[in-house]
Amino acid sequence: MEIRKVAIACQGGGIHGAFTCGVLTTLLRAKEDEVRGKRPDGAMRSFDIIGLSGTSAGALNAFMVWYGLMAKDGHPGSWTEARCAVNNLWDTFQVQKTGEAGMNALAQQFFKLQELGVIVKQPMPAYFYDWQMSALSQWSSMENLIAPTLNLGEIRPEFYDFAALLRTCAPEFPRIQARLDQIARDKVKPRLLLGAVEVLSGTFEAFDSWCNPNTRPQDKRTISYDAVAASGTLPDVRRSQRIPGLMNIDGKDALYWDGLFSQNPPVREFAAGTDREHTPDEIWVIRINPQKRDEEPLSLGMIEDRRNELAGNLSLNQELRFIRTVNKWLDQLQPRTKNKPGDSALAAFADYKPIKIYVITMHKDKAGLGVGSKFDRSPAFVTGMRQHGEMRAASFLPLWLSESPHLVEWPQGDALDQIDRG
Repeated sequence: MEIRKVAIACQGGGIHGAFTCGVLTTLLRAKEDEVRGKRPDGAMRSFDIIGLSGTSAGALNAFMVWYGLMAKDGHPGSWTEARCAVNNLWDTFQVQKTGEAGMNALAQQFFKLQELGVIVKQPMPAYFYDWQMSALSQWSSMENLIAPTLNLGEIRPEFYDFAALLRTCAPEFPRIQARLDQIARDKVKPRLLLGAVEVLSGTFEAFDSWCNPNTRPQDKRTISYDAVAASGTLPDVRRSQRIPGLMNIDGKDALYWDGLFSQNPPVREFAAGTDREHTPDEIWVIRINPQKRDEEPLSLGMIEDRRNELAGNLSLNQELRFIRTVNKWLDQLQPRTKNKPGDSALAAFADYKPIKIYVITMHKDKAGLGVGSKFDRSPAFVTGMRQHGEMRAASFLPLWLSESPHLVEWPQGDALDQIDRG
């Protein structure tokens, strides 16, 4: 049976990232079944996940799957551990306490006002973030001290602090981090890429688990808790993320914002800068933001929603077009391979190979979800998003395994377009 090398790219999109968790859950379950010797009827091929990338919420998803697959204390990771890790993240990140429910409800009211044209934003979000972090920390400590068992309004650090969330959900990562140089030298799969932008220089950066171990410390963009946080640092919500020791191209301390402004998510690194052996045969993109809308946005709320979607897709489309362009060049060069073995153009593309792209999206019925829902951490909404992701992956995977002609390859459309049209 043919085994295809696959890289999974997870787009950012706030709490809609729970959809990505659902998609990954189904894919990882399929690998668990494969290890147990269970193969679906009609399966003509299999897949091996050799790469993961993500931005913002996509970075959280990709990081947790990678974390679950990495060896810890001499014990190998597993597909089961990866599935449990990414789901544990969303169990932890969603509302659990009464204080969190109150914060979530208040945020949703702000977005409803925004849809009506009433903008409620802080004029100096960076300083407001510093104050908010301090206030929330003090409130949680006081609430736990006064009434630790009553849950009068507790807000867990994991709810508002990326660092606390990651320490709780990936507690053994420091041991993995201690051997990242060896992971890079050995090119341990899967490769992990996390997208972010350096604020001062405007440089697009991808933190890389295969970062060259010989790189100078001030230039070493490798995986860390801070790198994951950097990829999800929305400037309207959080202060820019500093990573101790890293410098930008101008020699200043590096400051990071969300990868939405750079690569959402990183894709081209899977095709460039590596050899054919480590290049995926296919890239599966889990897209959060709908590419198309059926109606003109007229209200302020609809216009803001569409602007947010277009911004989220802009960089992703550029990444995918790069892959498509390389595919075209390779196709044009192919007739020359037999006649001109010493051709310099062929030599320049010796490490490249054609890569298929499939884009897994939400059903079009979900296209009406507004910007506010990307911040809705209520258990009901998060659970619904995860279940929808599992359903979409459960539709995609049998088609892919059986090499069905009903599966649509990008750029002809999203993978399930033909099925959605009936």
